[in-house]
Order: sequence, then structure tokens, then C-alpha cells
Amino acid sequence: MRLVIKKTIALLAIYLAVPFTIIAINWHWQPASLNNTSKCLFLITETASFPWGIITSTILFIVFCLLLPQKTKKRIILLWLLLVSAILSGQIIKSFLKSQTAESRPYVLWMAQEYNISDQQFYSKSRSERKEIIHQLFNNSSTIPSWLSSHWQNETGYAFPSGHTLLAVTWALLALILLKFRQHYVIVSSIIIWSILIELSRLLLGMHSPIDLITSILIAWIISLICYFYARKWHIVDK
Repeated sequence: MRLVIKKTIALLAIYLAVPFTIIAINWHWQPASLNNTSKCLFLITETASFPWGIITSTILFIVFCLLLPQKTKKRIILLWLLLVSAILSGQIIKSFLKSQTAESRPYVLWMAQEYNISDQQFYSKSRSERKEIIHQLFNNSSTIPSWLSSHWQNETGYAFPSGHTLLAVTWALLALILLKFRQHYVIVSSIIIWSILIELSRLLLGMHSPIDLITSILIAWIISLICYFYARKWHIVDK
């Protein structure tokens, strides 16, 4: 276990560097943060959104299976059980924390300032009513592009922690510890880069604050360490 902690600590530091930098410079989301790359980040963040996140996870599971040494039926089933448990447990923890903390999203806080709608008032309404509020405010808006308005309408829940970041970072850490990096560095590196872009997109699209990301990253790290323990116990990876 000490070895896998050392193996993941550098990547963990990279992930945490993003939100801690945002905290250090005291950056807060505003529409002025949107630029020519924002649409690209939106398309990337959609790969971890429902239902595309399920498709992404399915593709990654297939990749893990193809790269698994000694592909016996038992090992593939155990790998499937391990990966599904990792992803589902993360999303269950995320849903529980959201319901308990009820933290407003950055874009909701911005709307509260600009349009005199308190975030408490916004979240007191049903999801369909929240969606309609966003539609009415930003339909044909020159400030908020239509693709971002649509994304906000689909993401009207609470912020803390970030489910997208939790999903992506969990997959990246699992790739690092379950796949042999020297043999599959292109694939592992691609998954890591994808997860970092997901992390950045959640900040730059007004969806999350740095603390949301920090919590998600730490949860993903703990889940990956637990998965490594069982991967060794079940002989999915070599001891």
C-alpha cells in the first residue's frame, strides 16, 4: 500500500494544484471568464455528464479489460466488480454530500447578484422551475451562450462536491495503479489529461468552487487506494 501511495502522490499533487491556485489568486467565476476554449471544455465536460458518462465509463472498462494480463473469465468479472463498485460508491458519496451540504453553484451565486434572485429562493423551487428560470433569463442572451445555458439547465442541483471531477479522477487514478504505465503510457496519460481537463472545465463553466474539486479529488484518491487493496487481494494486479 505504501508503494501505491508513492505512485499516486505526484498525480494527486497535480490535481490539487489547480484548485489551490484558484484559491491563492482569489479567482471567482464571472461570464468574462468565458473565451474561445470554453466550448471545447464544455464538450469535454459532457463526457462525464449523464448519460455520456455511462458511455465513457463503458469504453474505459473495455479498455481496462483489453489491457488486463491473463484475461480469464474470473479476472474480468472481478475487474468489472471492482470498477463498478469504485464508480458507484463515488457517486453515492457525492449525492449524499450534496444533500447534506446544499452548497450553491458559482453560476447561481452570480445570478443572485446580477438578477436579484437569492440562491436560497432559487433552490427552494423544483428542478423544472429552476430550469425554466435559467431559460427565461438567458434565452437569446448576449452574455451567456446557448450551449452553457442548456448545460446549466441540466445541472441545477447543489455543488459540493463535483461528481464530474470525482468520476474522471477516479478513472485516472485507477488507470495509473491498475495498468502498467510503462507499457500503456499513452492510454494512461490520455486518461489523466482528460481528467485534468474535466477538473478545469468545472471551474471555468461556473459549476464548482475549488473546495468542491479538492473534496472530490481526495474522495477519488481514497477510493482508488481501497480498489488497489482488493485488486491485489483478488490477484487482478501482481503483488
